[in-house]
Amino acid sequence: MSAVDRRLKSTSGFYKNYVKKSYEDAHRAKAEKRPVAWVASTFPVEALQAMDVVPVWPENYASVCAARQVSVELCELAEREGFSRDLCSYSRCVLGSIFGSDKELPEGGLPEGGLPKPDFLVATTSACDTHVKWFQVASRVYKAPFFVLDTPYNIGGGDSEHIDKSHIEYYESQLSDLFDFLEKQTGAKLDKYKLRQTLALSNWTSKLWTEIQDLRRNIPCPMDARDAFSAVFFMLCMPGSQVAVDFYTQLRDELQQRVKEDIGVVENERFRLVWDNLPLWYNLRIFEYLNTLGAVVVAEVFSHTWTGTLDPERPYESLARKYLPNMANSTIQRRLNIVLNLVKDFHVNGVILPTNWGCRMMSVGETIVKDAVYKKLGVQSLILDVDSSDWRVAGEAQVKERLATFLETIIK
Repeated sequence: MSAVDRRLKSTSGFYKNYVKKSYEDAHRAKAEKRPVAWVASTFPVEALQAMDVVPVWPENYASVCAARQVSVELCELAEREGFSRDLCSYSRCVLGSIFGSDKELPEGGLPEGGLPKPDFLVATTSACDTHVKWFQVASRVYKAPFFVLDTPYNIGGGDSEHIDKSHIEYYESQLSDLFDFLEKQTGAKLDKYKLRQTLALSNWTSKLWTEIQDLRRNIPCPMDARDAFSAVFFMLCMPGSQVAVDFYTQLRDELQQRVKEDIGVVENERFRLVWDNLPLWYNLRIFEYLNTLGAVVVAEVFSHTWTGTLDPERPYESLARKYLPNMANSTIQRRLNIVLNLVKDFHVNGVILPTNWGCRMMSVGETIVKDAVYKKLGVQSLILDVDSSDWRVAGEAQVKERLATFLETIIK
């Protein structure tokens, strides 16, 4: 098979067809005076979709700016406003886009015309403190209401079936407060039938995404991390939508065919890797570099973080069981268990653990994970100092050298 034949058809033009279009739709909604909300990860976005609120993800926008090679310029604008370089690079990038004057912004302007101004903002306490403080700043700048969904910490580290009952009940009470807030902001009442429909679509989306990940267990692996980090967009940003279901159905079917025909990402698959944390959004070609060395990232912890079964007949409880066990809201042991299971289930012989300086919360415990994976499974890991959006942390040559050296240690 030629290199061209190995590219997935489903993900070809993904940015233009789906990501870019989502920003165009959000700007159009703003122009038409339909409600637009900024939303942070770990927030139950299905609640917004059920209320016909257009969700916009500043974190996704930061990854877009990184891919368009303007994230560092925007981070520097935020730093000149007094925001520390030690802060989350996502937040610095977006804050730079807010505070930068027209003369300071990147040549050609902001990607996709920037983020539309929010009518209100929503976040949770379950990811990191930066989310809340970042959105507080934006709330003051835009004079827009801000709702924080208070989330009990999953101290037991349980999965969706083993969450403390009191935690579920408290989360349900927070959802009630959330819908009161949304009704006040939109002037519309919650349609419980629409909520059930949204959860049914989100559940279908999650099921399809899980099937897609399971197909990557095959040897050779039919899909690499570069495509996965693009396609996970729907799981994060619009899970309760028909477009998500349609796209994942198409992608699932294509991967099934590739497995049937024994077509992998590379012709000679020598290394099967797990990638923890976020990718280098400004240099997704790093995965293609790994391919040239016979290595394929067959699983990402990030891709296995956002799924969850939803029961439309128990909407509040279902949302609690989906979002409370999120890795960002759980113990290091839960994260370690995810990595261990991926290594075993996907026949992995190496783990990449990026210490993402732009997201300290996602980087806690890398040495614990590295030691445990080797002790329990005899599989080696590489701790890689990088930043998902700020390339000032590590140069491309340095990253490539460390990856190549790591693969050599696996051979030995």
